[in-house]
Amino acid sequence: MRIAFLGLGRMGSAMARHLLDAGHDLTVWNRTSGKAGELVEAGATEASTVGEAVGNAEIVVLMLFGPDSVRDVLKEVGEAAGKGTLVLDSTTIGRDAAEEFGKLADGLGLRYVDAPVVGTTAPARNGTLGVLVGATDEDFATVKPLLETWGDPEKIRHVGPVASGNALKTVVNLTLGVAMGGVAEALRLGRDLHIDSDVLLATLGQGPLGFSVNQKKDMLASGDFQPTAFSLDLLLKDLTIALDVASDDLPLTKATAAYADAAIAAGHGDDDYTALAGYFAFEGSADSY
Repeated sequence: MRIAFLGLGRMGSAMARHLLDAGHDLTVWNRTSGKAGELVEAGATEASTVGEAVGNAEIVVLMLFGPDSVRDVLKEVGEAAGKGTLVLDSTTIGRDAAEEFGKLADGLGLRYVDAPVVGTTAPARNGTLGVLVGATDEDFATVKPLLETWGDPEKIRHVGPVASGNALKTVVNLTLGVAMGGVAEALRLGRDLHIDSDVLLATLGQGPLGFSVNQKKDMLASGDFQPTAFSLDLLLKDLTIALDVASDDLPLTKATAAYADAAIAAGHGDDDYTALAGYFAFEGSADSY
């Protein structure tokens, strides 16, 4: 198929490569230049504008930062893409924005699917991401073969109409953040009680926070939050979406967002989201590790 892939960040670049490996005719675009080199070497065509990228596409994939970037790019897609072109939006944007963009796409003569992914850079490279899809049955059938290039077929879920995918993804990422907030407080209390850090991490890894601790054990032990699999500024964006859409107060999420905001203010925005725990537990001081 002729596919335009817009957004070549850590996740987007890996996902786009799977489309090339599957034999699709791929055109790529990124707002800032310099990220398409490896894809071009592998056979992709780099476009200098959104319009150039989507003009001949059958499907347009979006993997951008958040709602504002999707809104701007989707309008440009509508100006240049053919009527009936399907937009597959894998950006995590929240339920309300997905509903808005579904209506916007319809008004522009486009079809729209929200399909945020569950997982970070390693499963993106390995083609084992989870995918939560909000779409009509017809559109889901159209995009499913593409989703299976970067997603594990057992983890691709058609969860309902447009915006259902992002509704569920908001809940998933809330748990990711709150769990890391729990790790932060456990580490801080352990430090205050003078518990050996290796013993503390090993024991926490056997408890209810074990997934978060074991997945990020090396970072938590060293205080080095690179390489980034999922950045702290992206986590804060997702926690903010959850707080904005909730009808009732979410005090744990609010506290976790405050931890993330403080760590970002200290310069950890582009670090792995594990910096939330490290910064809070050790007050941002490398000497504390």
